[in-house]
Amino acid sequence: MASQDNVIVLSTDEIADREREAAVREFYGRICMRLDLAPLDRGALHLSASTLLLPGVSVAEGKVSPMAWERTAALRQDANDDLVVSWIAGGWGFDTPGQGTVETPAGAPCIMPMDGRWRARAPGGDWTICARFDRSTLEPLVRHVGDLRPDAINPGTPEARLLLAYVTAVARGGMSAGLAPLAAQHIADLFAAAVGTSREVGEVIAGRGVRAARIEAIKRYIEENMHKARLSAEMAGRGLGLSPRYIRRLFAEEGHSFSDYVMQRRLERIHRQLASPLFAARPIADLAFEAGLVEPSTFYRQFRSRYRMTPSEVRAGLAQ
Repeated sequence: MASQDNVIVLSTDEIADREREAAVREFYGRICMRLDLAPLDRGALHLSASTLLLPGVSVAEGKVSPMAWERTAALRQDANDDLVVSWIAGGWGFDTPGQGTVETPAGAPCIMPMDGRWRARAPGGDWTICARFDRSTLEPLVRHVGDLRPDAINPGTPEARLLLAYVTAVARGGMSAGLAPLAAQHIADLFAAAVGTSREVGEVIAGRGVRAARIEAIKRYIEENMHKARLSAEMAGRGLGLSPRYIRRLFAEEGHSFSDYVMQRRLERIHRQLASPLFAARPIADLAFEAGLVEPSTFYRQFRSRYRMTPSEVRAGLAQ
């Protein structure tokens, strides 16, 4: 186990085979997760995960071998009443005594209350994402939070997709201490939006967590599609299921237009490459083209306006 500030990294890769199952069951399972772990189909227990701790919320990303996770009566004596929502590549089989089994589709979320008895089976864990909430974080936002079904989140809704995308981005990107409370609030807001909440609360979180998640999703879409010369608010809208007008409004509220933000990110990418020896042999025109700037005169004019230097001058500075 490695820990740095608010990040905890767990991995079984360095544990000897003969010791792995006992270590996973006792340390990773009962002590860290407060769950009893067991392999499926007589397999071996393997897992790796990185967990980010936020105020009232933690988010984790990792992968696991096929296994079962059980919240037993003995473990429930810790009085932990956290609520967990977890996504896993192969989907969950969630068994609750007296209530039967809920099967979630591959990659769909499953809600797991730590104050209840249950057993969750995960036959495929090539990837897994998890958010864990203090009950007090959710109670102001979600009515009867303790009564939510394991499959209370419909994975096909925009709110559910935003929740997964935002939790994944936070888990992978880390978080400064100053932004941690804001990110935690956004995640709680998105969870509330995904399970459904009162109209009054919904109006609050729509302008808070949902907005933040949408702008994050749009910016991630821009990074992934920057190479496309015709990248526009219309294209992003089609890709994300949002209206171009709404996308433009979100950027206007940040003080710039969608196109200005795209140009800024393209120029920053090219400037970073020109200042790196890794790209010293690449023609400048190729770097611009790969960033979606196919008109040379526009690229040079915009670059010089932003950096008060030509691309060649930036590259020459690297050689000095």
